[in-house]
Amino acid sequence: MKKVLLIILCVGLLLPNFKILCQSQNLGLSITPQIGFLLPHRSTMAHLNLAHSYGVQIEAVIQTNGDKQWHHDFNFPLIELNSFYYDLGNRDVLGKSIGFAAGIYFPYVKKNGWSFGNALSFGLAWVTKKHDVVENPKNNVIGSNFNCLVNMGLRFEKQFSKNIIGIEVSMAHFSNGAYRLPNLGVNLPFVGINYTRFFNSLEFKENASQNYISLPLRTWSFNTLLIGSIKEIYPTGGNTYGVVALTNYTQYRVSLKCIIEGGIDAIYNESIVKYNKGNHGKIKNVQTGVYAAYVLPVNKMQLLVGMGRYVINPLDPAGQWFHKFGSRFRLTDRLWGNFTIKSHWAKADYFEYGLIYRWR
Repeated sequence: MKKVLLIILCVGLLLPNFKILCQSQNLGLSITPQIGFLLPHRSTMAHLNLAHSYGVQIEAVIQTNGDKQWHHDFNFPLIELNSFYYDLGNRDVLGKSIGFAAGIYFPYVKKNGWSFGNALSFGLAWVTKKHDVVENPKNNVIGSNFNCLVNMGLRFEKQFSKNIIGIEVSMAHFSNGAYRLPNLGVNLPFVGINYTRFFNSLEFKENASQNYISLPLRTWSFNTLLIGSIKEIYPTGGNTYGVVALTNYTQYRVSLKCIIEGGIDAIYNESIVKYNKGNHGKIKNVQTGVYAAYVLPVNKMQLLVGMGRYVINPLDPAGQWFHKFGSRFRLTDRLWGNFTIKSHWAKADYFEYGLIYRWR
């Protein structure tokens, strides 16, 4: 059941981009071979870094054509739906990974076909080797075959009428959001060479014929988010615990590319008492916190990064500060979906799966 839930929610991140791809005329295919290495961000991972990592991505891509206003606002970004294969650099312990992801390339600058910008993608990965007490005890970083993938990078490219050639430096991160331990996470820095071929010559429109703004400029909105999740705590192989949270937050749209958000979290995390052991009542599972976030609105999606601090945190299982990173996507005018990860610095706490109601 947990694997099915993870698959459904990760696929939900891909559907908005897939719909855009199917409607596009500026459609092409791309291939990106990559080379990198495992980055051991903890001393307990040093034994895993044995050889270089290799990867390849095969992508369906769409060059936005200016039909919508957000194309112009973001310098005509490139939308990507890709399948990938990674050799994780330690076949006996970590194995390989295959999967799919959806992403977008935002050019910071774009002139005469040259561009430089940021590439971001989310997806679902299958890792062939996971931790097993008997058969694979050296794998102390991945506790599940299914994992979510986040890939962030910087890209420099040259675009022609039907072709693109580029180079990208990126970081691929695998995590299951602590639904199955261990979950230290895998970080793979990569360098890749990209070639894209479009089926037709690219066309760009000077003026947009469609526009969508979820929140008008200089406007406040008020929202309620209901979150449900699951997580596991040490020792590895133990029970799974539920998490329920209610978040009320407000947003203020500063500009076309900036929304400022502030919110209050009320959380019931039934793993807290079990983690701390001792004779504690269930009321100690309750936490409240406040946070602030930067939100990037991209058409009918929002990308979010935020940081907060607990106000009520009786047993302090992971420190006072927490972080949020992920996305939201519009279902109806007032109903949005939420898929974010909550962490304490570099340690994932749990995925936040939720529904948002926008009051105004």
